[in-house]
Amino acid sequence: MNDLKRLLKTDIIKLKSTGLLWIHLCVPLLGLIVFLGYYSYTSWTDFSKISAYLQVLCMIFPILIGIITSIIAEQEHMAGGFQNILVSSEIKNLSFASKYILALGLGLLSTILSVIGFYIGFSYIGNNIFSFNMYLFIICILIGSNLFEYIFHFFLSFRFSKGVSIGVGIVESLISALFLTGMGDGRWPFFPCAWSIRFINSLLIKYENFNNYVDPSLNLGIKIAFVGTIMAFIMVLMWFTKWEGNKAEE
Repeated sequence: MNDLKRLLKTDIIKLKSTGLLWIHLCVPLLGLIVFLGYYSYTSWTDFSKISAYLQVLCMIFPILIGIITSIIAEQEHMAGGFQNILVSSEIKNLSFASKYILALGLGLLSTILSVIGFYIGFSYIGNNIFSFNMYLFIICILIGSNLFEYIFHFFLSFRFSKGVSIGVGIVESLISALFLTGMGDGRWPFFPCAWSIRFINSLLIKYENFNNYVDPSLNLGIKIAFVGTIMAFIMVLMWFTKWEGNKAEE
């Protein structure tokens, strides 16, 4: 535990040279300015405004995760070809855990800023039909359903290259947008990039109670997301333990 704290402290210090903190602060603020500015004069219903904003948040998550994980991996690669984390199997696992915790912490900060910032801002320009607790629940869904994505993109970033991680993130964002439609019905539980947007959409539908409709794949999606995330974390730790710093260059 002390080694993990030390590695986490070191990774936090490294933030100063990456600009990751600024990315997690500026992107949500820019999004809030754009959406709240547009919503201040558009004639959409309050429900449509809120649902559209939350859906866009879900869509951009894979791209941002791809960028963030690739920056972290690239920093380690440039600082001696991953030599700082190849000392021993134990250090490898702890180093990955440290970077994973750091990325999740920054992601949580960014998500809180995006969601709670919207809740506060929208209260001045429209009728906030959702309670504050509802927005807190949405934060939990956004982070929880993207735990797998962070694991997956860390693997892509360390094993391949930043181009692969970001490229896959772009494709995943497109898939999540497509799977919000009928194209994703019955298929989305098997695509982690679509978990957050379908979970959020199910929550919105439940709130509106349109014909008492419940996505028949919802329970399956929850089970696959829970089990899949745990298995992915175990598998990437096993891979990371045997990894020797080999990286497919761009």
